[in-house]
Order: sequence, then C-alpha cells, then structure tokens
Amino acid sequence: NIKISKMTEAATNNDEVEVILGPDLTPTRSYMDKKIYRHITLPNGLQCVLICDTVALKQRKLDGYDDDDESDDDHDDSSSGDESEVSNDGDDDDGTRKAATALLVNVGSYHDPPYLQGLSHFLEHMLFLGTEDFPIENAYDSFLSQHGGDDNAYTDMEHTLYHYCIPQDNNSKHVWKALEMFSSFFKCPLLKGEMADRELKAVESEFELNKNSDDARLSQLMSFTCGMDGAAPIMGRDFDWKDKIDGGIGSSSEKPFHPFAKFPWGNMNSLKTEPEAKGIDVMEELRDHYNSHYYAQNMRLVVMAGYELDEIQRQVVQYFKDVPANPRNNVDNGGVATTTNLHPYKLPFHSSSLGKIYRALPVRHHHTLSLTWQIPSICSHWRTKPAEYLAHLLGHEASGSILAVLKQRGWATGCSAGTGDDGEGDSSMHALFGFSFSLSEEGVQHWEKVIGVVFSYLGMLKYYFNEGYVDENGEKKEGLPRWIYNELKSVAELSYKYADEGDVTDTVEVVAEAMAPWYNIPTDRLLDGDTLLFGEVVDNDCVSRLLFNYFTPTNMRVDFMSSLFGREADFKDGTGLSPNSEEKKAEDTDEMTVEKDCAVAVFDIEKAGAPTIEPRFETKFWVETISSSIMKQWEENSTPQLPGSELELKLPPINSYIPTNFELKPLPADDSSHPLLNCSVKVCIGNGKKMQWYPACVIKFKTEKNNHLLLLHFEDEHEQWYTVDSNIVDTDADTLEAGFESSFDNGKVKFKVTAVPREGEGIVFSYGDADHDYDVEDGVAFPPIPPASPESRLPQLVYSKNSLKLWHMQDRRFKRPLADLRLNFVCDGMNDALKQACMDLFCKLCADALAETCYLASVCELGSSLYSNDTGFSIRVNGFDDKVMLLAKEVLDVVMSFRGRDGHTCLPSTIKDSRFDACLEVLRRNYSNSGMDASSFVTGLRLLCLKPSTKSSFSKLKALEGISSDKFVECMNQVLQKISVEAYYHGNVCREDADKAAQMISEALTIHHRGLPKKKVPSKLIIKAKEAVDHHLITSPTVDPTDNNTSVEVYFQIGKDDLTNRVLVDLLEHVLDEPFYNELRTKEQFGYEVSCGARWTFGVLGMSFKVTTSCKTADEASARVDRFLGEFRAQLESMSDESFMEHLVSLAKEKLEMFDSMEDECGSYWSEICEGRFDFEGHRKEVQCLKTITKESLLAAYDDWLHPICHKGKPKKRRRVVFHVIGKGSIGRPTVDDPSEIGEHVDGLVRDFHNSVKGETWGKITF
Repeated sequence: NIKISKMTEAATNNDEVEVILGPDLTPTRSYMDKKIYRHITLPNGLQCVLICDTVALKQRKLDGYDDDDESDDDHDDSSSGDESEVSNDGDDDDGTRKAATALLVNVGSYHDPPYLQGLSHFLEHMLFLGTEDFPIENAYDSFLSQHGGDDNAYTDMEHTLYHYCIPQDNNSKHVWKALEMFSSFFKCPLLKGEMADRELKAVESEFELNKNSDDARLSQLMSFTCGMDGAAPIMGRDFDWKDKIDGGIGSSSEKPFHPFAKFPWGNMNSLKTEPEAKGIDVMEELRDHYNSHYYAQNMRLVVMAGYELDEIQRQVVQYFKDVPANPRNNVDNGGVATTTNLHPYKLPFHSSSLGKIYRALPVRHHHTLSLTWQIPSICSHWRTKPAEYLAHLLGHEASGSILAVLKQRGWATGCSAGTGDDGEGDSSMHALFGFSFSLSEEGVQHWEKVIGVVFSYLGMLKYYFNEGYVDENGEKKEGLPRWIYNELKSVAELSYKYADEGDVTDTVEVVAEAMAPWYNIPTDRLLDGDTLLFGEVVDNDCVSRLLFNYFTPTNMRVDFMSSLFGREADFKDGTGLSPNSEEKKAEDTDEMTVEKDCAVAVFDIEKAGAPTIEPRFETKFWVETISSSIMKQWEENSTPQLPGSELELKLPPINSYIPTNFELKPLPADDSSHPLLNCSVKVCIGNGKKMQWYPACVIKFKTEKNNHLLLLHFEDEHEQWYTVDSNIVDTDADTLEAGFESSFDNGKVKFKVTAVPREGEGIVFSYGDADHDYDVEDGVAFPPIPPASPESRLPQLVYSKNSLKLWHMQDRRFKRPLADLRLNFVCDGMNDALKQACMDLFCKLCADALAETCYLASVCELGSSLYSNDTGFSIRVNGFDDKVMLLAKEVLDVVMSFRGRDGHTCLPSTIKDSRFDACLEVLRRNYSNSGMDASSFVTGLRLLCLKPSTKSSFSKLKALEGISSDKFVECMNQVLQKISVEAYYHGNVCREDADKAAQMISEALTIHHRGLPKKKVPSKLIIKAKEAVDHHLITSPTVDPTDNNTSVEVYFQIGKDDLTNRVLVDLLEHVLDEPFYNELRTKEQFGYEVSCGARWTFGVLGMSFKVTTSCKTADEASARVDRFLGEFRAQLESMSDESFMEHLVSLAKEKLEMFDSMEDECGSYWSEICEGRFDFEGHRKEVQCLKTITKESLLAAYDDWLHPICHKGKPKKRRRVVFHVIGKGSIGRPTVDDPSEIGEHVDGLVRDFHNSVKGETWGKITF
C-alpha cells in the first residue's frame, strides 16, 4: 500500500512536502536490533531509508516527553521542553553511537565513456573540493574533523557511495549541519578546472599505490584480455560504445565492446594525456557525467541518527528535496528512473578468450591458480542464493573437500570460491564465479591435475544432484541432499538474529548498498535480503544450470600467477630471461599451444618467447591455448559420476558445531540486572527546608532479605542505596523510557528517569535540564562523565596458579549467547631470530593441522586464530558460547601436543610429517613478501628500530636456512619448556564457566608443565631516541625494486606514558590531523596517503607524520613535514577559545563512545591485560584529565615536542627520527647491488641505529 505523508517545513514557509511511505522495514530487522526504520520516497524520486537509533525506543516516547522538572515544593531547577529533552536523549556524549549517512549514486566505472576510463572515480574525488553553498575547499572535511567525525567514498562498477559519521549533539546543530553540507555535493558542486589538475594527481597517486597489487593487476588483466574491447580503438569520441553489445558466449565473430573491458581505476594517462591528445575537454565531460547521472531518481539515501523518524524526515526533506529529479542535461535515460541500463551486455568473455591459460608475472612471491566461470547475473536469485550454495561446497575445507585432497598431495595450501561481493564479481549484466588456489611449488607443476580434481568434484556433485533425495513426504526430489541447504539456512538465521550492531558507518553503508537498483533486492527485504535464505529448498533449477551448463571446461578461463615463472623485478633486470628477447606490444595476439606432456613442467619463459604487456598496470603475460587432450580429460572428469576412491572426495560432513543452546546465563544475585540499572535519574531529596532534584545514575542492583535494592551514584561522588518500591519491581526494560516517574523507600523519595542506556552502552549520565545539556553542544562544558563502574562489572582475576592467570567478565551490555576466549602464551628465551621463526612455523603447523576442524566451526560463526608474537604466541576462540570450549579444547590439544617431549626429535602425532615442508615453504614465501608495500614497510622499519626484541622477516628467513624438522622440534622443546599463560574469558559465561575454562586450560598444559617465573618474563623495552637538533635519518630502498612509491615517516618520541601526556598527544593529533592532510594532500598533492597520529609503543608515547608519494622525493616530504610544524604554531596560538573548546569536547565524546560490539569491548579489555596496564576505565580518567587541559598547556607541549624552533629562535632539540623508504627512480634511493641483499641492508640500518644510541632504552615501564 502506498501512503502519502505530508511534512511541514519551517524553512519553506510551511509549504507541505508530500513523501511516499514505503513498506515497513522494522519487522525484518534482526532479533537484537532495536532501531526503527522508515522507507520514504521524496517528490523528486529520491528513495531514502531513515533509521532512528535504539535510543528512540528507550529514552523517549515517540510523541515526545515534557520534563517540567517540578515537585510539590519550590526549587530552582529550570524547566525543559520537548525539543531539549529529545535532543539530549539522542546525545552521544556518554558512550552513544554517532550519527551516520550514506548516499549511493547508481553510476560506476561500467558507465565511464570508453574514451575517459576512470571518470566516475575522478568525479568521486572532485565532489569533496567545495560546493556553491560551501565554497571553501576543505570546509566539509574540516567541519567533520573538528567535531569528531570522518568521511569517505568509493567507486564500484555500477555505483558510487559516499558516507560520513559525526557525534550527535544536543540541539542537533552539528548533525544537521553535516547533513546540509553533505547534501550540497548532490546539488551544486563547484567542479572547478583549477582543482582538477591537483585532484588528478591524487587519482594518479592512488593508482600508483595499488599498481603493484597482484590482485588489482590480475583483475585488469582479465578485463584487458576478455576479447570484448571493441573492434575499433576505444579512444575517440566518435566511438559508439552503446551499440557494441554481445548477446552471449561467442555470438559474434567480431570483438564487440563490453563495459567489463574498461579500466576502472583511472590514472593520469586515461584521464588527461590520452583524452587531451584526442581533443577531449575532460572538465566538460566530467560535468556532463555529473549532470547525466547525479539526479534524485538515480540515488539512494540512508540517514541514521538518535532522533525521531519525523525529525530525521524533516531534515532529509529540507536538504534533499531540491536535488533534481531527472538528468540536468536533459539526456534521454530511456524512460527509466536509473542509469543501470547494462543488462543487454550479458557475459563479458568472448569465446576467443576461453579455453586458454593466461600466465602472468607477479610482483610478490606466490603461486595463485585462478579459475573463472562466467555465468548470468545472479542478483535475481537473492532468496536462496544458489551461487553461494555452490561456493560453500566447492570451497569447503573439511575432510573430503577439494582442498583436503590437494593438501594431502602437497599441491595446495588454501582456496577460495564464489562470486565475491563487489560489482566486478556480481553485476546486473553477469557474474564471475571464481575458484582460486594457493599452490605449492609442486602444485605449480601439476596445475592441470589440480583443475582435474575440481572437475572430478563437479562430476560428483552432478551425480548426487541426479540421484536426488527423499523429502519429508517420502517423495524423491531432484537436487543435492537437503540437509546441506538446511544447515546453511540455519546458520544464516542464527548469525542474523544475534548480529552485533556494528559500526554506524557500516550500518548505513550496508543498507545503501542493498538499495542499489542493480542489486535487485525488494524494498521490503533491504535489511535481511542479503543475509538470510528464504526458500525451503535451494533453487535447484539455477543450481542445475550452473553445474551442467556453465561450470564446464569450455566456459572456463584459467589465470596463473607464479613467481616460479619469474617476477616483475626479475624481468626488468633481465634475470633468468633471454637478454635478446623483445616484449610484445599489447596489440600482439600470437599464442602457443601447451601439450599435455610439457604442461607438467614449470613454465619456461625463454622457450615461451616475448610476453604481451597489459598497458595500464604493465603486467607481463603469456596466452596459451590449452590442448584438446587436457580439455577432454577435464570434460570426462566432470561427467556425473562418483570419483575414484584414490581421490577420497565426498560431500561435507554434517556439522557438529551448529549451536543449540542460546540461553543467557543468570547474573550473580549480589550484582544482578534491573531495568533501571545504568539509567540516569533525578532524585528529589530534602535540602534543609526545601526539596531539591539531584542528578544521579543507577550503578548496582541486588536482592537482600527479600528487598530489592538499587545503588545510586551522585554527581558529587556520593553513593546511596535505595529500596525499590513494589510498583516498579517488575518494570519491563523494553518499555522503560526517559520521563518514567516513581519512588524509592516506600514512596519517600521521588525520582524520574532522564536517560536510558541503549544496547551496548554502560552507565549513562544526563543532567536532564537545558542549561547543562545545551552547554555540552555549544562547547562551553564537557559531556557528563559517567561514574566508575563497580569492580564486578569489569574483568576480574579468578584464577592465578602455576603461571596461569585467567580473567573473567560476564556480559551485561549486549545480551547475546556469545563468548570470547583469549590466551597469550609467554615462552622462555624468545630472544633470537631462529626461535621467533620457529614460533611462526609452529603456529602455521598447528593452524594447518586444525584447518578441517576450524573450517567446520567457522561455517557456524565460530572463529579461531593462532598467531605468534615477539614473546610467544596467542590463541583466540570466539562465537556462540555453546561451542566455544569444545573448539578451544581441540585447538589446545594440538598446540600442547608439542610440550613435554624433551629428547624427542620427531613431530608430534597431531602433525603430519608431509606438512612440515609445505608449511615451511609458505612461511618462507611470506617472509620474502614482507615489506613489499612501501607504506607498511616504513612503519615496520620504525618498529624494528624502536623494539629491539623484534626480529625482522629478513633475519628470520635467513635463520631458517637449512632447517630440518628435527632441528625445529629441538628448538620448540626449548621454547615451550617454561611458559606463562594469561587468559581472558568474556561474554555469556558465568563464574562457574570461567572456573571450568581455567581447569581445562590447566589440564591442557599437561602434567609436564613448568611455569615461567614472573622475574623471567621478558620486559618489553623501547629504544630511547636521542634528543638533538639534527634528526637521525634511516634510509632504505623499497623491497620491491619496481615500486614507484616513496614513503616517509617522521617520528617524534615523547617519553614514558603518563595520563597528562597521553591526553595531550591525543589532543595534538585531533588538532593537527585535518590541517596536515589539507595542506599536504589536498592543496599540495604530496601523495594520496597523508596522515598523522599518536603512537603508544610498549608504554612510550610518540607522534608520527606519514607521507607516501610517487611525485615527491623523500627529502622534500620530510622537510615539508617540519615546515608544516613550524608554520602551524601560529595557527595554534591564534586558535579561538571556542574552537579550542570544540576540539576538547569532540575528543571527550570520542573517548566516551560506546563499544559497537562485544568483540570491541573484549578487545579493549584484553589489550589492557596483555599490556599489563589493567586500567579498564582509562577513558574516564583521560576525559577527566582533558577537562584540565588549557590552550597554553597544549601550546607548551607542542613547543616541547614538535616545534622545530625554540623560544630563542634557534633550532630546537627534539627526539626526532626520520625514516625514508625510497622507490624506484627517486632521488636518494640507496644502491643495493642485489635486491636479495635488501634484508641485510635493513638489518644493518637497525643495528646502526641501536649502536648510535648505545642501546639505551626507557627501561622497564610499569603502570
């Protein structure tokens, strides 16, 4: 039913604006989701989803709440009306979520003109550079940054999405101001030509940052070689790309054009050099692209805030009603409301591109075999998701799976299957079902047999499909056993039912993406359509078509990247290749045929001849027709039949990890749950002869001698117990809201509720009156700081014996049947590269041995991880508490099988001998790929210099040379001989559960356990940087010699952690971040990646300024950082008191933000335990300290730590270390004769730095 809603706007002189109400989405929200949803369509055709955050259910009535703040006696409290109370309830001061907005435009890279590829991405960048309403270039970003918000955008194949979030304020000024500024993107952007050249450099920098990504290179290689790039050149305005439509596989002898063949990234060549050479006006095309596609009917908007839906709707109508309904340039959009008109293009791979193997040189060390089947678009199959169903079967990792067979033969170490979740894998035109394998070196030699196993499994699935199953009525049905779909459906329902709220930005993004017209999800299923399975059985017609018609050898494309063929760096240096070979240009299409007998050998580049070069990423590749004999064998394998017994392929086993118990554990009687718990209240108490209302919050509930008692915490830190009156003993938590009034102590003490915590929130505190609450928003007062939580609400040490400590906290916030068990093992003597490398290998071997078990668990949303660190290793098991300990015991049994084996040199029975070499090969490859990205490498280099206990990947790779399983076991016997364990059990687990967990862990440590004494636990030491006028410069070439990027990190070390300095550093980051980005990134285009941030390294504070660039030298970048710090001081000194207070209040709000999920809360507390701080409410202390910070104290800290000039006008001594990682061809790049020696060069730099400071550290830091 279509309903019309009339909204009256004060801003439009009470003109009535009619909107169409869509279907009610609220009934389809998850069981734990308390938000309220509304779908509307504005008169201009803009479809919107409005989301009232959960505060609307608990903190006020939808009709509003008037707090007259009066009692029977006179008092001085002021009255507050509906608007202030509503705004206060939506306030994010005390741990509440931010407001968030996302807008999707139904245009993406597939809509780029062929002669301007990357145009949609370029336009996305340009919208951030000012509008007619807000013409200052960085006004939007500056506003969000100053008030604690952030923003971003991305361009996909068929849509572009913009989003932001911002803390919510009391009188809505900041929330709705951000919405107004955001809306102007889509009404009146400047799109100035003088800004375009600078922003083109940002697009180019983004491309350069990703140019050496093998995933991106492979994606573009597939687009370039799909055989659908048009019979005519793609450059030139006279090319009518819309007429080049292919009806399917091999329907034309020509090469028609397909949007898949485009280059979605865009760079300087595609957006400037090439079009300008053809006489194309890029800015005219950019504006035309905006005018053609950025109109209301082609957009989808999602707004989430802590305000009533009517208020959100008023604001949305006010700011978005003027977005034009139709294209601004009056282009003919075919009579449809959106620009998704790509359906006629169908499948992207021309028949000429199939039946071939594309071998490509990777940048990194890896061996990836990718199989791709093109299939019709699956967007319309959202109800039963048949492609995901088949991906589950093909990508399964348990016993009997494809991967299990390949691992048994030593050919593969991992796999993934499916269409992916981006527009490239699934679109309105087609879908690409990919199946990729990480192969071993031996697997590279048997690539065709690996594919043969895949088709044997497909043949088995076809056999079982034809055999069918018997349904509950005894009738035989076509299709695979029904329990497979039922398991997937059950797990999907459980996952959705108990899903965490998650980050607000993720929430609005997910809904906006579901609204994308090309995605095909009906409006009434926007919330759950992408997650749940709706049919009683899978769509067997679709499954049948995919299995029998599309998953065939002739419809398959094979892409193979392997460093055994060589790598880009090798080729450019001529290593391993014929020096006389010439590279083929892109238009050359000569091919070779691979015969079966030579396919088993590693590809020989010299015999293969010169490669073809993909023109954008410059990937070198060879195209080879797969021989008919190999194709015939695959065809035979794929016929409906059971595989031979030697393959041991079978359907997945019935999953024993599906949870069945979802009961929440009762809380302890002396600190139980009550609807008023954590609420903010006002209590009427006698003050002399007058009755006065005092703000307080409820912090504890207990039952004692049949009395229900609540503990109230007052603003002056006083605490008082009150007896709950009988009329509110059974108050329903779901109906409790701000404005509720009752009494304590048999009617003697009146109270009223002023704020109710939302899900995931702890104690809330609201003054409940306009005078105080407006002050918070206006920047003249801090947000209320909640009282300290009772100790019983924080992690408690419940077991401490024999070097095992276990902390426990029962969940009270999120009320989900979930648990999280985390363990950290500190081992003896982890002080050299060999032992740290062996620990890495140990974790890989254990994870490999557990892969089949852990995969079954992961299907049931039960996660596990095992990873090494400088002092030992850590384990995490999390998910439904019903099965957490079952999986944890499996993990511990394997891990602990290495202990108590002194004198043994063979691997334990839990580890198969054949897997040692396989895992060692993977680890060595990982080490060799370390630091290949300049940006991550420069940060890693800083940490290597600061943390002497950390050994580099290069040194660990060297330490593993010649290692045998015997030597490995001998090393692990030493390392695991004495260990100390710290554990944390969090979630729907009571004290009894914690005691059982401690017992299980203790037993798993085995009877041979010898604890590591506390005095033997290694200290985490940090090198003390020299305080000097001249900085210490550490310069390294990029590990990847083909990387054009240079990355610079300027690090200022401040000193040992203390509360005041920590707060000052955080405030400096808050003040500096946006101006630093605006100057170096937006205005001066130093590079795409420009950032600054506070650093906390094992108890030592610091600040880091980072620039990654492909157009500036390292010296220019680091010098510009220092010049910025010199120039910014004047801005800081002249900052108005109002602006300074806004920064303080914004940072305070950030620190008091609520946890988004149980995982976030657990992670925060676990970090305190691991670091030995145990300051579980440090955020409160930091905000309390923040209240004492003045502009003068901030300026003094800036002068002391960052400013390059002292008060006498001379260069200042600072603890400043500068790290340069210099890319190919850039000035100052150190010469390393052999790229393989870069590791030794880096280790030498680290040693030199340690020697320069004489190894001096900050000593053992205690908290």
